[in-house]
Amino acid sequence: MKGGENLLLALIDQRVLSAISGLKGVYRAGVIATSPLTVQPRALTEDGKKQTAVRNVGQLDFASFIKGAEARPLKVEDEVLVAVVSDGTSTFQKGKDYRADPYRANSIDSSIVLGVTK
Repeated sequence: MKGGENLLLALIDQRVLSAISGLKGVYRAGVIATSPLTVQPRALTEDGKKQTAVRNVGQLDFASFIKGAEARPLKVEDEVLVAVVSDGTSTFQKGKDYRADPYRANSIDSSIVLGVTK
């Protein structure tokens, strides 16, 4: 390490990564609010506590999977499967390209509900 090197950003990246390491990829959660869509991850932390709830979660258009019928809207207490977008969606606007932010890769606020589990 160079003398006087600023390691603050590296430390912040490491802390954020360790805080969300259990939520990368796909995780199980319960719906705790529908407006805005908020999910509570089911996996507990290493010390047995609940992880932070995730607000403003995206949702797939479930109706597109069911021809000639309407999909049931999500309800509180539904068990859902949630994916985390690896590029982050902090700058995403529907139908437009967006820049991936390397500091927000696998950010839990880039979660999208894939479906309800039975």
